[in-house]
Amino acid sequence: MFNKNFFIFLTCLLIYPLPVLAHSFFGKIGFFDGISHPVLGLDHFLAMISVGILSAQIGGKAIWTVPLTFVAIMTIGGLFGFLLIIDEFYFVEIGIILSVILLGFGISIEKKIPAKLIMVFVGIFGLFHGIAHGLEVPAAANPILFVLGFICGTSALHLFGVAIGYFSIKTAISSILLRFTGITFGIYGIYLLYLIF
Repeated sequence: MFNKNFFIFLTCLLIYPLPVLAHSFFGKIGFFDGISHPVLGLDHFLAMISVGILSAQIGGKAIWTVPLTFVAIMTIGGLFGFLLIIDEFYFVEIGIILSVILLGFGISIEKKIPAKLIMVFVGIFGLFHGIAHGLEVPAAANPILFVLGFICGTSALHLFGVAIGYFSIKTAISSILLRFTGITFGIYGIYLLYLIF
């Protein structure tokens, strides 16, 4: 299921030197704050893990192309947010919540959605998440480190989701539990949508 390109991508991500010791959570926003943005926000967290799980459920090249698409479009969305091309946060928040709902339900129906359609939706959702991250960039002491932080945090969550998905599709019971988890994510997203209206 895992191919050579995925292992090359994973190896590059793990051995890439990160300037983590130069900045801290205290004071101005930096690398660690960029990491914490996708990790500590539950809506971001669930969506990122869902992307990884879905890519593992699809299998083949999707294991690395789906998360890579999300990260690439998210980075472009970050630029939009930074430049305030899109500054209506309410609109962005709805997009993020919809990503939690649809990705969660996507997990629950497993491989019944075509991979190309998943890629389109993952790209759209990546744009919304990126805009939310990008809106935080102007407050950063070092915008480049902040951007690297949210890219690394997102990539780590995708890899975590891939691992969950990969090992959960091995048995019928774990697949059922994974589908139930997807439904739970979707219901939680609906609850969030209810809260903002």
